[in-house]
Amino acid sequence: MCKQPGVTLIRYLCLIVALTVFYGPHTAHAVYIGNLTFSLPQDGAFTAKRLLNNNDSARIYTVSVIGIDRPGEKEIRTRPADGEVLYSPKTLTLQKGEGDYFKFFYNGPLDDKERYYRISFREIPAKAINAKRDSGSSITLEPIVVIDAIFVVRPKKIHFEWAFDKGNGVLKNVGNTFFKFIVKPNCQATKDEGRTFYLRPGDVLRDAYLKKNGSKFIIYNDKFINISEDCL
Repeated sequence: MCKQPGVTLIRYLCLIVALTVFYGPHTAHAVYIGNLTFSLPQDGAFTAKRLLNNNDSARIYTVSVIGIDRPGEKEIRTRPADGEVLYSPKTLTLQKGEGDYFKFFYNGPLDDKERYYRISFREIPAKAINAKRDSGSSITLEPIVVIDAIFVVRPKKIHFEWAFDKGNGVLKNVGNTFFKFIVKPNCQATKDEGRTFYLRPGDVLRDAYLKKNGSKFIIYNDKFINISEDCL
């Protein structure tokens, strides 16, 4: 990387396109945050997100929160009301190989609506902060990394429901909270041969796989729900 004034910013944009990229693991060589989507359960007071410093030196981590109407290519972003989403601590300092948690608290309306927030985790080299303090300059050869994740607040009044039409290859989320769906092409297929989708309220999945005889499971609150008798 060439030397240049200011701080170099590498931004990892988590583009949540349609259904297939709504959730997933992150495997960057800098900070590791696991799945790019995490949620607050219906009866939860808070949830936690673990960060792991995979760098060769210390890093400082900060967080910012923005509300979105729903994850996707054309998100409508809004500023949450004061105190709606809080997190602790304000900053984390992690040495090489260390991990720790940010806790997220939701204090918004308690109703039947699912809410989504884009959380940006910013990773700053500790020596860049020290250099700025010592010389007043913010020049560094190491990048600041920003990784976006999606924070889902499940409704307090849950309506979990789906509609499956095997003949037409259609699965609908007719409830008010998201779920994960796994489908395999046949009953002997391995885990790697399966396909994974995430359906938000109102989403409709049309896929030829759904017409085939194979394992079909909805995962909701860590429970596997078989929606087909193909492999019984």
